[in-house]
Amino acid sequence: MHTCLRVGVAAACVALLCGVASAQTVTLTLTGQSMLRSDLRQTAPKAMPQIQALLKGDVVFTNLEAAIAEKGQAATEGRGFLTPPESIDALQAMGFNLLSLANNHAYDLGATGIDNMVRAVKTRGVVFSGAGHDLAEASAPGYLQKNGVKIALISSASGAVAEGGGAAAGHPGVNELRILAGDKVNTATADMPGAPPNRPHPQDAQRILQSIRDAKKQADIVVVYQHNHVFGWRGFLNLFNEGMAERLAPNKWLVKWVHDEIDAGADIVVMHGAPLLHGMEIYHGKPIFYDLGNFIFNAPATASSISEPMAWESVVVNVQYEAKKLKSIQLKPVVMNYYGDGQPDVHDPRAANAFLFTRGLPAAATGEKAAYILERVAEFSKPFGTKVRIAGEAANIDIR
Repeated sequence: MHTCLRVGVAAACVALLCGVASAQTVTLTLTGQSMLRSDLRQTAPKAMPQIQALLKGDVVFTNLEAAIAEKGQAATEGRGFLTPPESIDALQAMGFNLLSLANNHAYDLGATGIDNMVRAVKTRGVVFSGAGHDLAEASAPGYLQKNGVKIALISSASGAVAEGGGAAAGHPGVNELRILAGDKVNTATADMPGAPPNRPHPQDAQRILQSIRDAKKQADIVVVYQHNHVFGWRGFLNLFNEGMAERLAPNKWLVKWVHDEIDAGADIVVMHGAPLLHGMEIYHGKPIFYDLGNFIFNAPATASSISEPMAWESVVVNVQYEAKKLKSIQLKPVVMNYYGDGQPDVHDPRAANAFLFTRGLPAAATGEKAAYILERVAEFSKPFGTKVRIAGEAANIDIR
């Protein structure tokens, strides 16, 4: 073969091989939950670049902790964590392209809020899971294709879900994993002293595990999301009002349950709900993030039970795969501002104002604050045998 021809063929082969390698390299960026109450492009435009700088993955994931309200719609009683449809546009502008809708606030506007939410994400082409017009839609995986890699997302919520908020046949809602304490459902809304250990409701567990098995047949990477408020026998708010140590780690039932999810085919399990950072585990080579806390935290000033400093600190996780194999896990610490612009309304939990819209927005943590956050994650991960190697203002999880 002529020398030039040989060189040309070799170069083409190298280019082809490099193209294949590139096509099968994908980074998943996982954040804490996004309790977003407005279109930040309008209400906090200066914060958008700093948020975008934190989200560099091919796949960028969060849980949207709110119900969608169209103009003229508002909650008149109870909880009202509402956000306009344009907040989805803001999330997309930040870089998010994979959303969980399964949480205890998705039903804050009842079935109307679920219908609004599903319509808003579908209209914008956002891949989602965890809520729907009925149980089949709420429990179905969402699929996202990136760089030749197919990612599935399955989402569910446990505890503090409003009555009627669980999806059913012909009824809108979230994909609810009910938790039983004996023969009673542990809703995490009240203490249950003397109750037997928690366990997933068999019917819900079977449905979710089957969704994982089905997704594994179609996807290269299966991400499973759990929004959890069930710890032991204490009610969620009581646990946090008293600052009990139990709030800093997953309950035994949850550890066993997420292991079952990985055994069924999950490649990543990520959780929110506390909302505080918990430890991380590598189980059978698969990462589990027991709670990533908050990312955007537009919490009302009345939410005193979750106002401790730790609720305003988190990490952004970058999980990289090469040739569809787990390659690395990096943690970058973030902090959220406790005070927004203007004055808060300390009496009305449904108040919407500049203070609410501009508080709890993330920025990269630096210096001693970054070190403190990473050291806490490392300490909380030790019980799971996970080594977190801190290097400056970032850390890597030992996946060996």
